[in-house]
Amino acid sequence: MVVLMAARASRLENQDAIDGAIVAMLSDPKEAQAGIKEIHFLPLNQTDKRTALSYLDFAGKVHRVSKGAPEQILDMAHNKSEIEQRVHAIINKFADRGLRSLGVARQQVPAGTKDSTGGPWEFVGLLLLFDPPCHDSAEMIRRALDLGVSVKLITVRIFAGDQLAIGKETGRRLGMGTNMYPSSALLGVSKDETSSALPFDDLIEKADGVAGVFPVEFAA
Repeated sequence: MVVLMAARASRLENQDAIDGAIVAMLSDPKEAQAGIKEIHFLPLNQTDKRTALSYLDFAGKVHRVSKGAPEQILDMAHNKSEIEQRVHAIINKFADRGLRSLGVARQQVPAGTKDSTGGPWEFVGLLLLFDPPCHDSAEMIRRALDLGVSVKLITVRIFAGDQLAIGKETGRRLGMGTNMYPSSALLGVSKDETSSALPFDDLIEKADGVAGVFPVEFAA
C-alpha cells in the first residue's frame, strides 16, 4: 500500500530518478493509475517538498495521496504527536546506513474538488531509498586526494532523512573522511562544541563535507 500510494504521487514523464524507482517497484507500472481518474497533480517544489495527486476512484469518491520529505509529511498527519518519535527513530536508524527516507500520506476529499483542504491526513508509512555512489567514484576521489586536491562532499536538502548521517556514511564508503557539518553550522546556527570553537574559514577548510544544503545556498 505504501508503494502504491507513492507511485500514484509520481510522474514517469518527468524522468525523475526517485519517481522511476518507486513505480518500478510495482509488478506492473500501470497499477499506479489503474481504476482511478486524475483530478490534479502537485509537482515537487522547494516550498512544499512533496508531490501530491488528487484522484477519483471507481466508487466516485475523491482521494489525495502525497509523498515527500518525511518532516513535511509528518507535519500534515492528524496524529503527528503520537507517531513523530517513532518515525524519527526509524529515519535516523536507516540514515546511519546511508538510506534516505520518503514519507507517504493520504486523505479523503469529501468536497470532491482539487482546491478542497480535504479531511485529516493519514501517515501511511516510509519508503527507504538507497542512492549508491557511482562505481568509479571512490577511485576517482582517491586519485584526487593523492594529487593533493581537497575533496568536499555536499548533500542537497530536497527529500529525505538525516542529511548529516547520510553524508558521513557516503563519505565513509568513498574513503574521503567523515568530518562533516550541517549547513546550519556554516551559517552560524546549531553549532556543536567542535564547530563553534573553529573560525569560519577553518571550519570550511577542515570539513570533509557539508550536509543539508539548499540548492540556492549551494549556488550562492
